[in-house]
Amino acid sequence: MTGGRVLQLLKEGTAPQHEAVERRFDLNNRLRDTHTYTALLGRLYGFYQPLEAALGRVTGYEDLGLHLHERRKVAWLVSDLTALGCVPDSFPTCAHVPEIDSLGPAFGSMYVVEGASLGGRHISKLVAQRLGLTPDRGCSFFASYRDRIGPMWDAFRAALVRFAGTPSAEQQVVTAAVQTFESLDRWLARDEGVS
Repeated sequence: MTGGRVLQLLKEGTAPQHEAVERRFDLNNRLRDTHTYTALLGRLYGFYQPLEAALGRVTGYEDLGLHLHERRKVAWLVSDLTALGCVPDSFPTCAHVPEIDSLGPAFGSMYVVEGASLGGRHISKLVAQRLGLTPDRGCSFFASYRDRIGPMWDAFRAALVRFAGTPSAEQQVVTAAVQTFESLDRWLARDEGVS
């Protein structure tokens, strides 16, 4: 298999876990009011903060044309939570994010969070309709890259394909993506206030 196959392998290999996270997200419940939406943001902050820290300890992204600093999302969560009157560090932090010690696991975890940015476009519209929040006040995380979402996703996919040129690299990426979805699902399941 060549690196170009990794995207199909990821789609197929993570389908059950991806669907589980989508069910767990339960947008009708989590966007019913500002309180439930804020709880969701706090939960996501608790997951993304340690995940981004782990991603930041890996080197070599730039050699593949990827700039990690452009893809950090915690600052958007901090901005949104602050706009909603919360102290981000008051939320619990996930202690069981996947181990990320090299580019293979890093790309697998990034596949999950970068893919989530695509879905964020739909969620940001719902947040605006239901809660009246905007990317400039309370909804910057889901709006993420705004009009750059397509190019950012394309650049990530290109870097991933450059990296995953062997079956071993592909397997590392898929395994980490599955683990990241599973970790996120478990973390969201602990949010009893919204379930």
